[in-house]
Amino acid sequence: MLTRSLKHITLALIVFIWVVPFIALLTTSMRSEVASKTSGFWQAYTPTELGHRFSTHNKGSDAFMVLEGNILERLNKDRESYQLSGSITSILFKGRVPDPENPGKTILLRRLVPPGEVMDVRGGEFIFDEAGDFTWTFPEATAPKPKNLEVFLNQDPVFGADAFVEVLFENKNVTNALISSFIVTIPATIIPITIAAFAAYAFAWMRFPGRDWLFVVVVSLMVVPTQLAFLPVLQGFSGIASWATQLNSWMTDCELDGTCQVASKTFASLWITHTAFGLPLAIYLLRNYIVGLPRELLESARIDGANHLQIFTKLIVPLSVPALASFSIFQFLWVWNDLIVALYIGPADASDLVFPIRLQKQLGTFQDQLHLLNASAVISMIVPVIVFLSMQRYFIRGLLAGSVKGG
Repeated sequence: MLTRSLKHITLALIVFIWVVPFIALLTTSMRSEVASKTSGFWQAYTPTELGHRFSTHNKGSDAFMVLEGNILERLNKDRESYQLSGSITSILFKGRVPDPENPGKTILLRRLVPPGEVMDVRGGEFIFDEAGDFTWTFPEATAPKPKNLEVFLNQDPVFGADAFVEVLFENKNVTNALISSFIVTIPATIIPITIAAFAAYAFAWMRFPGRDWLFVVVVSLMVVPTQLAFLPVLQGFSGIASWATQLNSWMTDCELDGTCQVASKTFASLWITHTAFGLPLAIYLLRNYIVGLPRELLESARIDGANHLQIFTKLIVPLSVPALASFSIFQFLWVWNDLIVALYIGPADASDLVFPIRLQKQLGTFQDQLHLLNASAVISMIVPVIVFLSMQRYFIRGLLAGSVKGG
């Protein structure tokens, strides 16, 4: 009983650690810039007392004796989104009043006036209620200048999608980064899965000299740190680019318009690098799954005259969907969130940067605009979450690949 409770507590703690930061990012991204700077995300779901400034009326208004209006309407007059609502708690009165200790002199008074109390504003009686309705009364018709008043509002929670609209549609860099990430991630997920599936079938059901030793070598590559391979990989791509540049200048007249140079850091270099780094784990996962499939099924297919390609495409692939989906999740999440490989191997042109690099650069672009930074972070998280949720039913089965006979 104690062990089960400890497991539940541990699981709840893990969920809490992962879910709370995402909720914080999502909440901040849907708040206004002022709200995100003045209060924490945990205060966004309860009424919060905040100060605002409103003007009693517009310039050039006609003379009046009584002016009626609503403070909330005046506050929301120029707001297209994040409309304010709630109850008025007080208005900050600032003005000079007679000094009771020094007759004939005045002092500057600052105090919070609650709803229902009359204020002297520009010679008129100003009174308001909690709903925001106010009345400004003068003894005779007059045309006073608009008065700016500081009002404190017990503000209801308010959310909007302005940050997402600004990030996606007003900042082309984010949209380009999203497209670049898809261009890199989709091929870098499909290519290693395809190669690994063929290799796993060969290691599981085909007989050839050195098969077991070759499998050991492939699996051993998983222990090679990614950072250790950067230098030879970069040297290899630089050599290929140099050779391609020379070939281009020899076969074409590119020297006339200066287009001979072939870049060494491209999307293709990222596809190759991610494929190379992802293949050992993919082959290991898929081989362990495929080797556990019923031998009788494959022998029956051979008796019916099926060759290796037919067995692979019509039997192995349909039966290996859980393992394929499991690795797809791993590879997609790894490539989508990758920063270091894209930084050293990927293209450096501003329009081709992948999303993790663009997100890192936005720390300087948006500076202290937390709502925009968090909106970008949420966008980068939404795609992996969708991929995981759509394939989660295969996830556990894929993780257990090869542990039970028959997969």
